[in-house]
Amino acid sequence: MNTEKPEISLVLPIFNEEESLQELFERVTKTMESLNQPYEVITIDDGSRDGSFRMLSDFHEQDKRWRVIRLTRNFGQSAAIYAGFSVSRGHYVIMIDADLQMYPEDIPLVYEKLTEGYDMVSGWRTNRKDNPFRRVMSRLLNIYTERVTGFPFHDHGCSLKGYRRTMVERMVAFTHRCRYLPVDAAMLGGNVAEVPVRHCPRQHGQSKYSVFKLFHFAFHMITTITIMPLQALSVLGIIFALIGTTVGAYVFFVYLLSGDLIALQTIIAVLFFLAGVQLFATGLMGEYVGRIYIETQRKPLFIIEKELD
Repeated sequence: MNTEKPEISLVLPIFNEEESLQELFERVTKTMESLNQPYEVITIDDGSRDGSFRMLSDFHEQDKRWRVIRLTRNFGQSAAIYAGFSVSRGHYVIMIDADLQMYPEDIPLVYEKLTEGYDMVSGWRTNRKDNPFRRVMSRLLNIYTERVTGFPFHDHGCSLKGYRRTMVERMVAFTHRCRYLPVDAAMLGGNVAEVPVRHCPRQHGQSKYSVFKLFHFAFHMITTITIMPLQALSVLGIIFALIGTTVGAYVFFVYLLSGDLIALQTIIAVLFFLAGVQLFATGLMGEYVGRIYIETQRKPLFIIEKELD
């Protein structure tokens, strides 16, 4: 193993990115060498099914600063990032996606901001090239995450981020399985900053986040970091109970005056609606109970199959 302690560790989670890897290797190497600092590039093959691992192994043979971590299967992007964090050695740890939608040439912007004394620096995609649906979803998640974490970032979802060594070590020490980097960083506190970075349309392959996965991720993130949905349902239950009581009193009053049960269809509709709310609340509580069950199993967040170092 290389015993030289690098100044910068660059973490690259990779899943089926064969088409973009050669360009990524060239641009990242050129950018990192321009910093004139000792560095390492940690690539995490998150269960790729294409030729990504073979190409990463070739990069390692060409440049020993490119370390390759192969996981036993696809554990997900967050797990892959934490796998990279766990083996990193740099004083500063920077992460970026491998799909080249973020410019590797903007890595120095994050590094320079970290050297000013910040514990965490996040990129801000000021000229996003995603479709309108993704931009709207991202905007809603950013608003929600900012309210929950207190981090005043414009773009929590930007994959170009940097951390100081102490913060990385504390995040790696976490034992929970449901990981969301901005939330984990917010729990630790510290000085944070944001820098504008560039963004370009995806040139190779397809996005790993379908519409279903985006909704799943949003729901997963919300139920991971707060119990607010349960609290909101409690308030909603009280409101609907008052509405139901009021409507029931009105129907009973009309029945006393005219002897006729009017608007029966409306009452049935209200009952069905309330039943739907109750079922949704039950399902949401089941989601939280399920997370408790998963956490108590203490399964590893990721499993490393092979490491080229």
